[in-house]
Amino acid sequence: MKKIAILGSTGSIGTQTLQVIKNNENLFQVKSLVAYSDKKKLNKQAEGFHPLNYFTIKDDGAKCLTSAIKDADIVVVATRGIVAIDAVLQAIKDGRTVALANKETLVCGGELVKDYLSRYKGKLITVDSEHSAIWQCIEGNKHSQINKLILTASGGAFKNFTTEQLKTAKAKEALKHPTWSMGQKITIDSATMMNKGLEIIEASYLFDIPQEQIEVLIHPQSIVHSMVEFCDGAVMAQMSNPDMTLPIQYALTYPDRLPSKAAPLSLADKKLEFYLPDYNKFKCINLCRQAFSRGGLYPAVLNAANDVCVEKYLKNKIGFWDIASIIERVLNEYKTESEISADSLLTTDKLVKIYTENIIDGVI
Repeated sequence: MKKIAILGSTGSIGTQTLQVIKNNENLFQVKSLVAYSDKKKLNKQAEGFHPLNYFTIKDDGAKCLTSAIKDADIVVVATRGIVAIDAVLQAIKDGRTVALANKETLVCGGELVKDYLSRYKGKLITVDSEHSAIWQCIEGNKHSQINKLILTASGGAFKNFTTEQLKTAKAKEALKHPTWSMGQKITIDSATMMNKGLEIIEASYLFDIPQEQIEVLIHPQSIVHSMVEFCDGAVMAQMSNPDMTLPIQYALTYPDRLPSKAAPLSLADKKLEFYLPDYNKFKCINLCRQAFSRGGLYPAVLNAANDVCVEKYLKNKIGFWDIASIIERVLNEYKTESEISADSLLTTDKLVKIYTENIIDGVI
């Protein structure tokens, strides 16, 4: 049996991971559970799965993440932010498999993660539906024959909003995602399309593809999860009904495929639409590209500024249109020349959040 540690067990991905494990009890054993602060839900999970250890980050600090991965074969990383960066690096160093459902780890620390993967025996498997789709399309094909990656996006709650509508769009509207049930942070990121910009950076690191060869298409039905175009013009796509248990299960059972309880896909009478994003309305995609091009700690700067903006938007402290504007200002004004390390990432994250809050509060 594979021993599983779940970092972020009470969130959307964490709870669905436990559902996959429950459906395959003969294959998996829950070794550790870590939540941010939801003790009630964590205790209920512990009663059902009997982990050796379970913690809340709020009570035990980020160090509990590193202690939770001991003796695990697979570490599912479903935390928010970069709090798990040390645990991810330690897991790779220990030779464990990291099933990564956290965007920020690669967005901010991609160079570090790649370095550890090259030096140690640990492995990294993606859990994001888009990157899992690309991974599955690439399998069995030569890397040199890849022409481009095509990330699909639902478009979020505001895909049909005009610019004027976006200027007054409230958080409660943004949280009404048309196809996926996710946490508040990623649902807002979907509405701004920041999530797709972050996924460009992730995909570049995961598949060693320059960002110039990574495109985004709006696909409202969320059935085609992403595509790969090859040098001969052939395009491969991975499709399924929108259900995160599929990429989660594939990450846990790889290289095998097992029956699942996901509803089978029928394409009869389905209409599949694809169109380009409006980059004038959804500026965060290009802000991600700019931060990635600058390199160093600038993706971490962008990510920290976005964290604060999303939090303030959820509290109605800023408007939807302000999110991209504030992030752009932070990227233009904040200067950093530090080398990338786990410590510098955490320090930058903290300082940029303070800087962004000062902008919002009118201190700067």
